[in-house]
This record gives sequence, C-alpha cells and structure tokens, in this order.
Amino acid sequence: MRAFALSLVISLGFLVISARAVRRGLLRQQAAVLWLAVSLVMLFMSATLPLHLLDHLASLVGIAYPPDLMLLAAVIFLVVLVFQLSLSLARLHEQHTSLVQEFGILTARQAPLPEASTPPPSQAPPVA
Repeated sequence: MRAFALSLVISLGFLVISARAVRRGLLRQQAAVLWLAVSLVMLFMSATLPLHLLDHLASLVGIAYPPDLMLLAAVIFLVVLVFQLSLSLARLHEQHTSLVQEFGILTARQAPLPEASTPPPSQAPPVA
C-alpha cells in the first residue's frame, strides 16, 4: 500500500510541475503536450496499481516480469524524445544557416567602409 501511495504522490507532483511549467510558458507547445501526456500516463498507471493492470498488460504483451514493461515504455519514450529533439536540432540548424547566409548577403551589399588614413604606397618613406 505504501508503494501505491508513493507512486500516486510522485505522479501527482510531476503533473503539477508540468502544468506549472506550461502555464508559465517555460515549455514549447510540442514539449508541453509530451510532458503532460507522460504525466497523465504516470498518474493512470499509479492509480491502477491496486487493479494489477500492469500485470495484465505485461502478460498480454508477453513479458514475464511486469516491471520490465515499464522499462520498455521508458526506453520507447526516450527514443521518441531523442527523435523529436533531433528534428528540432535539424530545424534550428537550417534556420541558423539561412540566417548566416542572409547576414552575409546584407553585409556584402553595403558600401565599403573608408580605409584608415594611411599614406599611399608611393609616398611611404623607404624602408632601410
């Protein structure tokens, strides 16, 4: 019973933290949906611990040890998270490249800055 209560408290705490981060605007929409979904799944799994839903799901999938199902779900979640972060990184790289190219074009179109006041080469004193 203590494991059930602890699991429920941790899940509710994670849901509250996720909701506060969304409300404060600390998470983008994609990340907010992802973390809220994870929070709700955690809460659902915690609430159904006394019903042994995890045991039934594990036997349905063919996993002999039910906590291994949670490990499998965590690994799948991490793979999805890394994939989503890779897509975001690729998009940011494209935006960065485009921005650098536009900046280069804009600076190349500007009139050249006047040279510093140095005497022309013909009037320079001879080097000994």
